[in-house]
Amino acid sequence: MALSILIGSIGGAWALECQEGMQGGDSHWAWRLIEGRKCWYKGAPGMDKSLLHWSHADDTSARPARTEQPLERPEFANAQAVPQLQSIPPEMLRMLPIMPPQPTFEDRWRLR
Repeated sequence: MALSILIGSIGGAWALECQEGMQGGDSHWAWRLIEGRKCWYKGAPGMDKSLLHWSHADDTSARPARTEQPLERPEFANAQAVPQLQSIPPEMLRMLPIMPPQPTFEDRWRLR
């Protein structure tokens, strides 16, 4: 039992507290998106998100409120694209090569 308590306390010690922005110093800073905010931490980019947390002193009132805005539909949302069909002029049709009819599947099957 004592071993499980020790392991649990070690795991919690590795968690890093998120910072609002980069702090001074010569070390490398990176960020991950935690709870909708940029969580800045010292270290290499790509740290596991489970190891990052916001401090308990940060209450939700300090965060900017997220308001859900209804999606605005553009004026052309109801417009439908209708292809404009144009007839091919007879002169163009005469220029097309006459292709022999293609054999059907059954014809090809019989020729095997």
